[in-house]
Amino acid sequence: MVESRTYDDAALSGTHFKWTLIASLGDFLDAGMLAGTGITLLAIGTLLNFTTLEDGLPALITLLGAAFGALTFGRLGDKFGRKFIYQLDMLIYGASSILLAITGVFPSRIFNIVWAMVFYAMVGIAVGADVPTSWSLITEFSPKNYRGRLMSITTIMWYVGVLVELGIAIALYNTGMILFRTIWIFLGLLAFVSWILRRDLTESPRFDMMRGNKTDLEKSAKKLHINISEEENKKFTIKKYKELFRNYGWFMLLAWFLYLMWGIPASTYGEFFPYIFSSLHLVSLRDTYAFEAVYFGSAIVPGLVIFYYLSDRVGRVPLYLTSAVMAAISFFLLIYPPFLKNVYVLLISFLLFGIGQGLGIWPTTRLLSLEHFPTSLRNSGQGFVWFTMRFEAGIFGLFTPMIVAFGIGYIGWIAGIFFVMAFVVVLFLYMFKPEYVRTERKSLEETSRDEVL
Repeated sequence: MVESRTYDDAALSGTHFKWTLIASLGDFLDAGMLAGTGITLLAIGTLLNFTTLEDGLPALITLLGAAFGALTFGRLGDKFGRKFIYQLDMLIYGASSILLAITGVFPSRIFNIVWAMVFYAMVGIAVGADVPTSWSLITEFSPKNYRGRLMSITTIMWYVGVLVELGIAIALYNTGMILFRTIWIFLGLLAFVSWILRRDLTESPRFDMMRGNKTDLEKSAKKLHINISEEENKKFTIKKYKELFRNYGWFMLLAWFLYLMWGIPASTYGEFFPYIFSSLHLVSLRDTYAFEAVYFGSAIVPGLVIFYYLSDRVGRVPLYLTSAVMAAISFFLLIYPPFLKNVYVLLISFLLFGIGQGLGIWPTTRLLSLEHFPTSLRNSGQGFVWFTMRFEAGIFGLFTPMIVAFGIGYIGWIAGIFFVMAFVVVLFLYMFKPEYVRTERKSLEETSRDEVL
């Protein structure tokens, strides 16, 4: 293979895909946490006699754990490297998942609840530590003309993670705590496998440049067929944490807004889909799992066929705007009470949101939350944005069962309005401040205004 002169101009190779897939196991496990919490909520809630408020605790605890994990480890990833963090967090995830799986073996109800919440929190912390770090790694070794393509794989892996768990749920339908224990032991073992696979990954090349780690830089350059004569002496300015808010405040605000508009609806479906739609008593619980599989599975096709190929060519914004419209319509269908009694209308609603997510909303939100931060603050910026998104989703999740008790239509109003707002803001930026949203085919140094020494 012909050697490239820079990481940005490198030809897309099998190594890029291999590293992306291994790093994307964090997305699989994030989906596992969210979907696993939702799928097994009825089982653990029945075993421990949860009240309506307590039904919201697993979602709250996992999301708050992810929030604080992202905030803490995001900063540590900029100080000690991406590789250090994304190996450590897999060990935490693996041990915590398996310990969570034995909930219910103790005689005291209160002790079982405390035990479960501790390890829900630890799983959440591990996810919060991993995903922002893995995304930083992928964006930093991706060629500029293929960054959208490689990052779309992380989205697809997330949905695959949900589908695998739903397959387990359908196979073990109506088995209560057997399903609960199977889900969490499976996730724990996968985390340990991920830890083993990641030991062969190199550090982020941009982090190596920033820290002057030439030996490790040469390893990644050799595997990616890059002649680093131009790259090995490149160094990035190391910025202080406060500059994240002082110099990148508007980009932080954009990333926070996009995450909030997408994150509340998506987290609600991710953790409460069976809870919400089993409350309608239209179909069996197994059929509810099947509907959830249709919803998540429908996101894979547009992500794999459309965003994967077009995001770096025609741009992300047209795809984002189209998907925002689809998502808004999806939720507005839920506000008309007769539609909640029609299985086919509900299926259309699920498909609109699923396809809409994969088409543009979710992968574009990921990219824009990474591309505007400099190398020395990329993990910190992503970690802070993740903190706000998961914290807000956790608080909303605590009250979701009560909102559902009042009426699913309220979920439709909230989520539908969120996506209308997202559409308006992104369209405005596309027309009047394109540098905020038109980042395709640009280097990270261009999109983040990173200073190269």
